[in-house]
Amino acid sequence: MATKNRLYEGMFVMPQTLVREDKEAGFEIIRSVLSKYDAQVEYMDVWQERALAYEINHVRNATYILTYFNAAPSVISKIERTIRITDEILRALIVLPSKGFELSELNKIEEETNSENNAEESKEVKDTVEEVKV
Repeated sequence: MATKNRLYEGMFVMPQTLVREDKEAGFEIIRSVLSKYDAQVEYMDVWQERALAYEINHVRNATYILTYFNAAPSVISKIERTIRITDEILRALIVLPSKGFELSELNKIEEETNSENNAEESKEVKDTVEEVKV
């Protein structure tokens, strides 16, 4: 009997220098680990950059990447094992999302945030243009 894929939430901690230089390179490392076990990435974004409480593999600052993906429950332990031997991923945590969580709500919040940021940038540009005119 085939197992049904479930939605999982993954938090991946990667060296800040790696992700800051090329965000897509960091994303691709995570995607390659997940795709190796036929997991489909639904959402991936940089959550935040922080100084670590303690040094991990001579790294003091890290980037946290939030990911939602669908995978068979039977492959989660294999994904976690592969993550442990992947040098570019310092730490990771994979859990089931909270009960009632809807991925569409997360996408909606992201769209609202992007539109607010665009509105603020647009206002700043208008203010700058007005200052130049004066």
